[in-house]
Amino acid sequence: MTEGSGIPVRLPQPLQTTETTMKKILFVAAACLLAAACSPTDGESTTASLEVSPSSLTFGAEDTTPQEITVTATGVEWEYAVPSSADWITVDDGTAGKLLVSVAKNPTAEKRTASITIKPLDNKDIKTKSVTVTQAGSETPEVYSLTVDPAALTFEAEGAAGQSVKVTASGEGITWSAAVDEAAKEWITLSTTEGSEGETTLTVTVQDNPDTAERSANVTLTPSVESVGPKAIRVTQEAKVLPPSLTMTYKGGTLPEEGFVSDYIGRGHFSVDVCPVNVSWNVRTEYVSGGTGWLQVDKFESAQSSAIIIDFGLNRNDSPDPRTARVVVTTDAEGVGPFEIPVTQEGKPDFQSTILEDMELTSLTHCYANVSPNHDGRDLPYTRWDLRFMSEDVSYENSKGAFFGTGDRLTVDLVSEPIWVNDDAEYYLPDGTYTVVANFNSDENLRVPGSVSAGAFTFSHPRFTNGTWYVRIEDDAYPGGQAAITEGTMTVSRTGEEYVITFEFVSDAGFAVTGTYEGTLELHPDA
Repeated sequence: MTEGSGIPVRLPQPLQTTETTMKKILFVAAACLLAAACSPTDGESTTASLEVSPSSLTFGAEDTTPQEITVTATGVEWEYAVPSSADWITVDDGTAGKLLVSVAKNPTAEKRTASITIKPLDNKDIKTKSVTVTQAGSETPEVYSLTVDPAALTFEAEGAAGQSVKVTASGEGITWSAAVDEAAKEWITLSTTEGSEGETTLTVTVQDNPDTAERSANVTLTPSVESVGPKAIRVTQEAKVLPPSLTMTYKGGTLPEEGFVSDYIGRGHFSVDVCPVNVSWNVRTEYVSGGTGWLQVDKFESAQSSAIIIDFGLNRNDSPDPRTARVVVTTDAEGVGPFEIPVTQEGKPDFQSTILEDMELTSLTHCYANVSPNHDGRDLPYTRWDLRFMSEDVSYENSKGAFFGTGDRLTVDLVSEPIWVNDDAEYYLPDGTYTVVANFNSDENLRVPGSVSAGAFTFSHPRFTNGTWYVRIEDDAYPGGQAAITEGTMTVSRTGEEYVITFEFVSDAGFAVTGTYEGTLELHPDA
C-alpha cells in the first residue's frame, strides 16, 4: 500500500456496461476500500498520482494468452476504455491494480494496433495514460472473398418470376449487406439484405414494367472486409410490348363516317395520321365507280410520324354522276385490319351557284376598277375592264391580292371599244349596254366590245373569280353564298366622274341578280 492513500475515494462512473467493465468497477471498489484501511496519520499529506506499466503490449498473430497491465493509483480514481473499432481486444480485471489484456487471433496478414486508455477521474492535474496493443499479422492469413453468381439478371416485362443469385462469402467473420439503387427500389425487391460466411441464396424479384422502354439498375453487395470490395448484380427488365394495333385520326379526331369528299374540280387534299404499334402497314386504292386513275394515295412514314395522303390532284369529274373509291389499309398482324376509308368526288353540277333565289343588290358603295388600255405593245380590238363592286364593309388590298370584311362582292369581267393610253391617264368606261356571253376563256373570239364574260370555276375560286360572279364575304372568308352570272345585261351611263350602272343579270341556276351602282370608279390602269 502507498502511504497516505487513505483519502476519500469514490467509485468511477463506468463507460461500458459489459462484463469486463463490471469486473473493472469491482476492482476499483476493492482498491478504494484497501486505501481507506491504510489511511495516513493526521497531519500527513499525500500526492495524487497515476502510473501504468507497461506502456505497450505485443501479441503474436496466434497468441491469445492474456498479458497484464499494472495500474498504480495514489489518491485518484480511474477507469479504462477500449476503442469500439478494436473489437479484437478484450480487457478483464485481474488482482488489485491489475488488468488482463487478451486478443483474438489475427487471420489477416496485416499488423493491427489499438490503444487502451486509463483515465483519471475528477483530477485534471493527472494525465490520461495509454497502453499500445500491437498484434502481428498472420503468416498464413485468412483469405477473404465475396462472389455472386450470376452477376447479371434479365427479366421479362410482365409476370416475371423471381431469380436466384448464389452469394458466397469466404473468410472468418466476414459479413455482407445488399442494397438496391435508390431509383429502383420501387420495382426491385430482395429476399434478404444481409448475409455471412458461407453460401446464401439471394432472390431478386421485379414489378411489371409499365413502360415501353427497357429499364435497369444495380443490386450492390458490400462486404464487412474493406479489402474485398463491393460486388454488383446488374438487373435488367425488358420493355413492355404493346399488342399490335393501328389507329387513324384526322385533324386530331376520328375519321368522318362518310369518308372524304372532293368537289368535281378535284380540289380535295386530305392527310390522315396513322399510329401503328408493333405492326407493318401498307395502303392501296380500290376504285368502285367512275373509272380509275383520278385519285392519288401515298404512304408517308418516318421515325416520328406516319400518314396517308389522299389527293384528288385537280382531276375534274365532268360527269354529272359522282365517282367513288376506297382507300384500303392493311397490316401484317392477324386481326388488325384491313381498314377502309370511303372516298367520293362529286359530279359536275348543272349549275355552279349556291344561291337559289332572286337577289337585288342595293348595298354596293364603291368599285375597284382595272383597265388595260392599248399602247404600242398591245394593239387589241377591245379594251378589257375588271370591275370589283363592293358593299361598305368590304375592301380590296391589291398588295395582298385579297378581299377583307363582311358583305357583298360583285366582280364583272367585260370588254369595251378599244381605248388608247394617254398622258393624263384618264380613262372612262363607255356608255352603253353590255351583254353576258360565255366565259371568255372558253373562246378568245368571244372578246367582242360590249361583251361580259360569264362566270366559271377555277382553282382559285372564290378568292379570285373567273368571269362575272356575286360572292358573299363573312369575316374575310367565303362561307359559300355565290352566284355565277351566265345571262343578262349591264347598262352604263356616265356624267363626268359619276356613273350609274344597272345590272339585269341571271345566274346559271336561273335566278335574277339585279341592282344599281351609283358612284365613281377607283381606276387602276394597267399600262
